[in-house]
Amino acid sequence: MSKLVVFNIGEGNFEQGFPVTLQISEEGKLPYKDHQGRLPQVPELPELYRQWQQNYYGLESMRRVIKVPPVQITNVSNEDCENAAKALEDCVKEWFDHSSLLKLRGYVLDEVGRNESARLIFQTQDELLRKLPWHLWDLFERRPNAEFSISAKYALQTPDLKRPVKILAILGGNEGIDTTEDLDILKKLPKAKVTVLEQPRREKLNDQLWEQPWDILFFAGHSSSQEGGNSGVIQLNDTESLSLTQLRYALTIAIRNGLKLAIFNSCDGLGLANELADLQIPQAIVMREPVPDRVAQKFLQHFLKYFSKGESFYLAVRQAREKLQGMEGEFPCASWLPVIFQNPAEKSLIWPRSAITQLRTKIRLLWRSNKVAILAGGVIAVAIAVAVSPHIIPSGFPPSPTPPHPAPPPRIASHMSLGEKLLIKQNSSPDKKKGITAFSEKKFGDAIQYFISSLRKDKNDPETLIYLNNALAQQGATTNTGEKLVIATSALIGAEENVAAETLRGVAQAQSELNCGLEEISRAIQDTQHTLNCQGGINGKLLQVEIADDEDDSDVAKQVAKAFVDDPNILGVIGHHSSNITMAAGGIYGKNGLVVISSTSTSVRLTNFNNYVFRTVPSDAIAAKNLVDYMQKKLGLVNVAVAYQPGNVYSESLKNEFQKLLPSRKFVCECNLSPGSSSAGECVNRAKQQQAKVLLLVPGTKGSLDKALGVINNSVGELKLLGSDAMYNPRTLRDSGKAAVQSELVVAVPWYSPNFEFTRKAKTFWNGDVNWRTATAYDATQAIIEGLRRINGNPDREQLRQVLSSPDFSADGATGKVEFEPSGDRKLSTNVGVLVQVQPNPGSNFGYRFGRVIN
Repeated sequence: MSKLVVFNIGEGNFEQGFPVTLQISEEGKLPYKDHQGRLPQVPELPELYRQWQQNYYGLESMRRVIKVPPVQITNVSNEDCENAAKALEDCVKEWFDHSSLLKLRGYVLDEVGRNESARLIFQTQDELLRKLPWHLWDLFERRPNAEFSISAKYALQTPDLKRPVKILAILGGNEGIDTTEDLDILKKLPKAKVTVLEQPRREKLNDQLWEQPWDILFFAGHSSSQEGGNSGVIQLNDTESLSLTQLRYALTIAIRNGLKLAIFNSCDGLGLANELADLQIPQAIVMREPVPDRVAQKFLQHFLKYFSKGESFYLAVRQAREKLQGMEGEFPCASWLPVIFQNPAEKSLIWPRSAITQLRTKIRLLWRSNKVAILAGGVIAVAIAVAVSPHIIPSGFPPSPTPPHPAPPPRIASHMSLGEKLLIKQNSSPDKKKGITAFSEKKFGDAIQYFISSLRKDKNDPETLIYLNNALAQQGATTNTGEKLVIATSALIGAEENVAAETLRGVAQAQSELNCGLEEISRAIQDTQHTLNCQGGINGKLLQVEIADDEDDSDVAKQVAKAFVDDPNILGVIGHHSSNITMAAGGIYGKNGLVVISSTSTSVRLTNFNNYVFRTVPSDAIAAKNLVDYMQKKLGLVNVAVAYQPGNVYSESLKNEFQKLLPSRKFVCECNLSPGSSSAGECVNRAKQQQAKVLLLVPGTKGSLDKALGVINNSVGELKLLGSDAMYNPRTLRDSGKAAVQSELVVAVPWYSPNFEFTRKAKTFWNGDVNWRTATAYDATQAIIEGLRRINGNPDREQLRQVLSSPDFSADGATGKVEFEPSGDRKLSTNVGVLVQVQPNPGSNFGYRFGRVIN
């Protein structure tokens, strides 16, 4: 069994060291070993690397680089370079012998057998760590079937290579170098179809990447890294150079169409690899520094020889790299240069073999294991397959059809829609209604046009945008396969349409970015002549989102959850809004094995609720601490009153967490915000009678929010006010803005930052501001999307739960990295859990705004 070993290196520096997490797994499975460690400090290493690099750049043999670095030693002898390399090598090896690295090495040696194949992946954003000669670690001497790589981004695994292997070979500008040798080597490959572009114009290369599927992209010519190793430039011809960013769309399409490997047999390629990693390239080979012409050609020759003869991709690279050592008398450090960039989820590529070769391999493996009965059966099965089709070996049986699932009860069915019902009824346009009718009649092309037309009139409508995406997915979009991925979201539409819309905007934005891209959808909305062209999804499958209205009612939410779990197409759920509703439905999701991620439920009672309940907001314990810290810093330890809604899970949770942090004698008064209880004025009077200086407002429902706003208006500055995230509501500004400013109302929210890139992008798309509910709903949707991306093959519910629960899982969200604790809570970060205050804002709709509190 092959092993996957991942060193996840965190932020640090060579003066203080780097934290590292080591994970070990069997190929294709989740990690079963997880160790925390540290790369020790080694402050002299960067300078030694710089000295070696200067000497190396000064060698006469450096030829495949576009431009020479500004700081360079010229006329360097091989001996000078070898001496600098020896000093660097001694330092690196001494570093590897540090006790902390020896401990990490021991973990790997314990799990990876001497003759066992293994991939060791180093995940790091530090440029120098990426450039280090990791192959000098004696770990690789002890494990001869292991090779290292630098980590690209996680993505879904790509299919195996098939015959003929389609290679697009780009021979760029060749001043001072000979690229014809590279082409001769490629043309000798067995069962490969090589298409050559010699010094192409940019448009020609772009068209080739768009118009045909490719397995391997090969470039030979001049290149260099720029911007600290974050980007790279290739010279297409003798007059034209460009960065991979300028081919971003074409490369994205190529990767979606099956591009499995990029080989840049050119200089200083880490910047190129970094850009390819952003595009989720499965695998890439680059040269980490300038490479002599002959070294580049020899590496390519050796690598393709071993790879095409059946050696795994990793070991073919290792053998080809090590064979370069024979050239180091003329070209110092040649064996240091080649490096792999690898999607950690990707299995090692194997050159496609003929049916008879596969048959021989299976027989040999079965014979070695003495499984005679299996051998006989395997031979018969393979022989039948070969007789039927000499070119195809079946990999398995076709999946059985999905069994029909029971339809939800009529009442709940009326609360659920993919696009055939109108759930958000305010400001509904005639075109939206026509689109819904067309969707229900399965006229998806018409529905798409009507939904686009409706968005031209009201681009701020997330329900219409979700239905547009769903119609595209149902139509099969550009793949024409009809395959799709389905998730669901439940919102409190019947109780608070505006709040529900805020959440749905986050879901819709993430769905749109995945399926089509916001720019593509915006262009279709703005330009009546533009035909919407969606090339996204996951492995060509677009994402559908079923919307449900749980009315913020526990009984309705349970029925919605039951309908979701009964639909086998639904892989995950985003919701519910309030903590008590999430708890009511969460038991059903846990019992039936369906992941739910709440973007708004903050009660501490949801921590460790069950293995299927996650959330992208911090718990009330964080909000309570932030509020207490602020109060003590500004006012000292004063008497406090709390107005909350007894019996409401969310309201009680924050109230209790806040109370825990105060001395009992300082907690002087409680008010009931439930509808029908004492008035808002009475609450304020009681608080003042008990000599409270601060009043915390924690409404739980729409009715209790009404009373909380009354408390603000009755306080008129006599009490300093604190609030839960439920107070982050346009009604607070509209109905109580002046009084809130007088009372210096400060509200704890999960997130707030008008300067975030997400905020700017969202504001442009939605033609208006977005708030934390939109951001955390976007995070929840991105978490599910990233989870589905990491699943090999057809995803299912249990695989999604396992991926989200994995210690190395993270997704790029609006609020930063989305990562989960084993409890299902979101891991803390500096961007999550902040305070905002009501402030005057003349000229705005309400004359007031929420602005972030800077402590």
